[in-house]
Amino acid sequence: MDKFKYYRFKNDDERPDDSTTLSKQLHKVTGHYSNDYIKPVINPGGDLCTILSDESEFKGHYGVCLVMIPFLEINFLNQVEKELEDLALQFGIEKIHFTDIYGSRQLKNRRDEFIAKYANIVNQIPKSALFIGKNKEKLLKELNEVEKSNEEIYFTLFWNNFERVIAIPNTQNNIYHISFEQEYSLDGSLESIADITFRKLYSGVDQLYERFPDKYISICKHPHFHSKIALLYSSLADLAAYVPNKIQQKIDSGVPKQKIIKNFKSELNLIKTTFQNYSGLGSNELIQIIGES
Repeated sequence: MDKFKYYRFKNDDERPDDSTTLSKQLHKVTGHYSNDYIKPVINPGGDLCTILSDESEFKGHYGVCLVMIPFLEINFLNQVEKELEDLALQFGIEKIHFTDIYGSRQLKNRRDEFIAKYANIVNQIPKSALFIGKNKEKLLKELNEVEKSNEEIYFTLFWNNFERVIAIPNTQNNIYHISFEQEYSLDGSLESIADITFRKLYSGVDQLYERFPDKYISICKHPHFHSKIALLYSSLADLAAYVPNKIQQKIDSGVPKQKIIKNFKSELNLIKTTFQNYSGLGSNELIQIIGES
């Protein structure tokens, strides 16, 4: 089992902490100073947001989600975590992953009861979700590529998704903390894992700023990630990655809309009740199916 819920690799670039009033106020809330962000925070007018990300692969269909929630005060985060831990204990499970809950008989005839209680807990937090999912062959054709590794595919989908976040109106001066699902075993070389993580974050951020030169946004330069026992972050990201990817694969395979709604009613209803804004969850067909479920 994972030892910790949340991890962070610190980028020690030897820049001095910013001692401005804004920087000190930011540190009180987030634990980070203005200089701890790629594009230092210089304007207090933006939103402070946490973005959770996870990946999914289903029958050659790859997807990446972004779940956007407000930056949570630690005591409230711990309260919600404790409620989810008690729920998991009540139902005899250790992790809340919907690949297991919907993909197996893990909860058997208690699944609907669990889903209802889960939704009540996580709906204490406002949230929205974005998702991009594509068949690998179609994606490679769009990119005019012969082959890409799974890591390269997920990297492309993640930053394409993040561009949609930046394109949203009124994002000027927003501050983002990105938390990825823990991808690598931390029993190995932390230095090599940190190097990979920094490259993934920084190369994508550089491309992002090139695409949106007129948008001033600040992204935390210390990569954050969460383990599967961080029940709030992990479950929300898994839900927004797994269900849309599975449904999008059905759509792309030509499964009729009404059959999808009938066969995946619980999953679709959970998406609709969990994410107050699901307009960015995949294709227009998928969003329509969610709305009609």
